[in-house]
Amino acid sequence: MGHVAIRADHLSKRYQLGVGAVQHNTLRDHLMHGLRILTRKKTKVNSDTLFWALKDVSFEVKPGEVLGIIGHNGAGKSILLKILSRITQPTTGTADIYGRVSSLLEVGTGFHSELTGRENIFLNAAMLGMRRQEVRRKFDEIVAFSGVEDFIDTPVKRYSSGMYVRLAFAVAAHLEPEILIVDEVLAVGDASFQQKCLGKMEEVGRSGRTVLIVSHNMTVIEGLCERAILLEKGRVAKVGKTREVVDGYADAIRIQSGTAIEARRDRVGVGDILLTRIEVLDSNRHPVSAAITGRDVIIRMHYRCAEAKEFLNCRASISVNGHKGQDLFVLSTDIVDPTPLTLRGEGYVDFILPELPLTGGAYFFQSYIESNGHAQDWIRNVAPFTVLDADFYGTGNLCPPGWEGYGVLLHYRWESSERLPGVTVGSRT
Repeated sequence: MGHVAIRADHLSKRYQLGVGAVQHNTLRDHLMHGLRILTRKKTKVNSDTLFWALKDVSFEVKPGEVLGIIGHNGAGKSILLKILSRITQPTTGTADIYGRVSSLLEVGTGFHSELTGRENIFLNAAMLGMRRQEVRRKFDEIVAFSGVEDFIDTPVKRYSSGMYVRLAFAVAAHLEPEILIVDEVLAVGDASFQQKCLGKMEEVGRSGRTVLIVSHNMTVIEGLCERAILLEKGRVAKVGKTREVVDGYADAIRIQSGTAIEARRDRVGVGDILLTRIEVLDSNRHPVSAAITGRDVIIRMHYRCAEAKEFLNCRASISVNGHKGQDLFVLSTDIVDPTPLTLRGEGYVDFILPELPLTGGAYFFQSYIESNGHAQDWIRNVAPFTVLDADFYGTGNLCPPGWEGYGVLLHYRWESSERLPGVTVGSRT
C-alpha cells in the first residue's frame, strides 16, 4: 500500500441539469441508444444547464488514517464518496485506491433484495474478494451485532429499514476491508444501535484500517478523526486538523444562517408549503432580537402555501442546533399534540417554550414542514438564534466561561453524605 491509501487528484464531477438518466435493460436498448447518438445532430450545450457537483478536489489519505468529510447539504460529500467507491466516474481527474474497499453509502448498498441475510453476507464478502473461511470466522459476530438472528434466513426485501441498515453496517464493519468508506451511518437506527456503531468505528480506527466518514455530527467527527476536509459548493474549502476544520465549518454555518430565507437555494422538499420567516418573541408576543436564559420564549414559524390549496396531515418542526451544527433539541407539532394539522394560505405556527433551557451564546434553527409524509420545505441552519445568559437556577450564579452556545440546562438536584437529607440545590419550585 506504500505511504498512501487514497489519492484524489483534481477530481471533478459535472452534471447537466434537466437531463435524466436513461436505463437500458436489454442489448437492443443499448444498440438503439447508440444509434440515436450517432444520428443525432450535435447541439451546443448551454453552460447554464451544467452543474459541477465537485470541482478540482485533491487530497491524500495515509494508511490507517481516519479522515472526516464535512460540509452543508449539496457540498459534494456523497458524490465524492461514490467516486472513491467506484460507483460513479469523475468527469475529470483521477482517484487511486490502494487496498480492499468496503463502502456503506446508503441503506443496504450492495444487497440483493431477493437473497436472505445470510446469502447477502457471503455475497458482500465475495465482492470484497474475501474467502469463505474468513466469512465463516466472522459470521456469528456479524449476525450478533446486527441483531437480526431470527431473520437471517429471510429475504432482506422483507426486512424493516432498521434491520436492513443494521445488517448492512455489521457486514461493512466486520469483514475487515483495508479501507472503509461510510456516509452518515450514525444518523440512522435507534440510540442504542448508534452507540454500537460509534464503538465499532472507534475499534476500526484503532485497528489501523483506513476510514473515510461523512457526518453532520461534529461530536462524532471530532471524536473519531485525526484530520478533516471541509467541502463548500463542491470545492475543498479547508483541510487539516479536525478541530480547525470544524471551527471553519462553524464559521460557514454562521454565514449560511445569515442568508435571507427567500434567497436560500439549499432547501429540500416539494415546495408547495414554504417557510417565509422565523421570529423570536417574548412571553407577551413582542419580537425580540435575543432570547434570555430561563425566560419564556416563543419561536414563530411563518409559512406560505400554494394558492388555493389545502394541505392535510401536516407537521411543522424546528430544532435548535449548537454552534457546530449539532442538534440540541427539537420542537414538533405532532409530538405534544397528535391532532392533525391543516395548513392553507399564509399563517404561522408558534412553539411556546417556557424557561428557555439554553446557556447564553449563538445557536441556529433548522426548520422542517411536511404534508402527508412528504417533505415540503427543509432548511438546515435556516436562521441564527442568540441567547443572553441569565441566572437560570436562581442562585445568583451564571454558567462558567466556556459554556457559551454549548448546551441545554436542566433543573436538577444533588445530595451529599456531608449534608442533611432533603437539602436540594439547583431546583426551583
